[in-house]
Amino acid sequence: MNIAGKSASDNFKNDSLQLNIDEEVIDINSNPERYSGVYKELAELLGDTATMKIWKRFSGLNITFPQKLYSKEYREDYIRENMESMKPSEMAKILGLSERRVRQIMGEIRNG
Repeated sequence: MNIAGKSASDNFKNDSLQLNIDEEVIDINSNPERYSGVYKELAELLGDTATMKIWKRFSGLNITFPQKLYSKEYREDYIRENMESMKPSEMAKILGLSERRVRQIMGEIRNG
């Protein structure tokens, strides 16, 4: 899109100042109101730069986010490393599992 000799990407560059600090990009003067729908929510949560990256990579796709954030291997390793020092209820909150499931995994670790 070309408006008065400027491309759409030029407009985005002028609306947001980005600072690179230790490999982290910080958006200053971000304006989530320019986006529609879910992109507005992403801009509010993550900023302009991340929103644009997500749009470029995933636009046109329907994405469903699974409830489980961590892999099975990571969950088992985390429980193995922390089962002597943490309560199952604490690990359950961190891992997004039920306390019962954490206890089951602990049993599997001890028995196998």
